[in-house]
Amino acid sequence: MFSGWKSINIKQYTNEWDFAFAYRSIDLDELNCTLPAIMEFPNFMRQKSWIATVVSFFLTMYLFVVLAIVCDDYLVPAMERLCYTLRMTYDVAGATFLAGATSAPELFVNFVATFVTNGDIGVGTIVGSSVFNILVISAVCGILTPPSNLDWWPITRDTIWYLVSIAALTVVLWDSLVMWYEATVLLLLYFAYLIQLILDRRIQNLVRKAHKESELLDEDPMTREEGPLKGFREHICAKPERGSNCCQKTWWGIKYPAELVLACTIPSVRFIFFLTMFLAVIWICVISYLLAWFLTIVGYNLHIPDSVMGLTILAAGTSVPEVASSYIVSKKGYGSMAICNAVGSNTFDIFVCLGLPWLLKSLIHQHSIVIDSSALTITTAMLVLTAIIVYVGLLISKFVLGKFVGWTSLISYIIFLIIACTLEILLSKENMCDIEES
Repeated sequence: MFSGWKSINIKQYTNEWDFAFAYRSIDLDELNCTLPAIMEFPNFMRQKSWIATVVSFFLTMYLFVVLAIVCDDYLVPAMERLCYTLRMTYDVAGATFLAGATSAPELFVNFVATFVTNGDIGVGTIVGSSVFNILVISAVCGILTPPSNLDWWPITRDTIWYLVSIAALTVVLWDSLVMWYEATVLLLLYFAYLIQLILDRRIQNLVRKAHKESELLDEDPMTREEGPLKGFREHICAKPERGSNCCQKTWWGIKYPAELVLACTIPSVRFIFFLTMFLAVIWICVISYLLAWFLTIVGYNLHIPDSVMGLTILAAGTSVPEVASSYIVSKKGYGSMAICNAVGSNTFDIFVCLGLPWLLKSLIHQHSIVIDSSALTITTAMLVLTAIIVYVGLLISKFVLGKFVGWTSLISYIIFLIIACTLEILLSKENMCDIEES
């Protein structure tokens, strides 16, 4: 089908598994075509078929359920205990610990991209998930949760730092080379951001005459009567409530296997909550990888181009933890924590998820890292525009996270997808390899 395949003899590989590993040792320039993204995943359900599409779709749906349970029963309660122990405000916790925990998939992806594939997928993942994070999290929390009043200070603080991170990334990628000292600056900026967050309440006392402390957790989650923390027995011995209808019992039966596996692999939040948080993050990384894999199988079988997949399905797949955790905390009334998680996750992605792998590779291999920054202007414009849209929407609504901000963010994201996908399809000149031709 593609003339590029004439440069190698694919039939010399007896099966698809051999070719999946052999192509990595071949100079990809000789192929004259681009290998599909499905080749980056294990050799399973790689043959196009409607069965693989249906199975992958239902596995994806069930993984969303598992992810919601991890966030609702383990990650968010562990964050509540952490806030109470450290006497942190919810916005600071959302911008630091929650942002770092839910950004673990992006950090994992960029480590793989930097050390294994040597490609630019890490930067692409950060950009795609950043746009998804801010707009979709604002849309989900604004539309699906009750309106909540936000304090302008943490939103403004984190938005400014996010714009600083975008400016820093622009400077680093301007010459398409990443030096070790540039990666170090990114990490130092994140430490400066953490210091500013630690001193946030003192800075507010100096700058603001009056500020609210309503989101400082003063109730011990271990002893509260409303929404008590679940123990191991509550997870294992859970049964449908009396009077439940057939649908509710069926839904309980669907969720219970996930509840059982998670209860046996993650300690109760009533135990050592730091260990609970760590293992919940491990589960989130595994689930995010599986989501990206199965969604890639669906896109491959539906003949969706990889460039469009990266902007849509894969970006959504790696950002599901942020959306799930933000929705849960917003539903509980912690609106500032949800928005600060969205913006703080993007700041963490740029400063740490990009800076740390770049610095380690520069020090190990003793040379600069080459990054394709040809689309830097468009990329920067997209990131800045998304931050401005959400912030202006909050300004107009007087910092009320409600329907107006939600629908504005959702419409903006749909417009972004239409424009970005159209440009990708029209401007893309990639010749995609047909891995099934042989």
